[in-house]
Amino acid sequence: MYFVVFTTHRDEMGNERRLLLDAFAAYLHDSTHHPDVTVHHGGPTIGDDGESVNGLLLAVEAPSLEAVQTLVADSPYGHAGIFEQTYIRQWNWLTGRPG
Repeated sequence: MYFVVFTTHRDEMGNERRLLLDAFAAYLHDSTHHPDVTVHHGGPTIGDDGESVNGLLLAVEAPSLEAVQTLVADSPYGHAGIFEQTYIRQWNWLTGRPG
């Protein structure tokens, strides 16, 4: 199953987010932390000023919603409390899908 993860970040956590960026990226790319979840696409969302990071979007493949929730919660950003809100939805990926 495919899922989309959309998060918003806490404004006051901008510096912490920057400090954890490399660890978060490594976590997403190292599937040993989440062997049943594949992160296909992802990146930051940008604020109205065109520069500031205000959230995150991920497209993932996983066996269940719970597996995706664990991926997000166990991430460096999750442990640090960077996420203000997190929405995870099952997704019918119609175009550009791998495979």
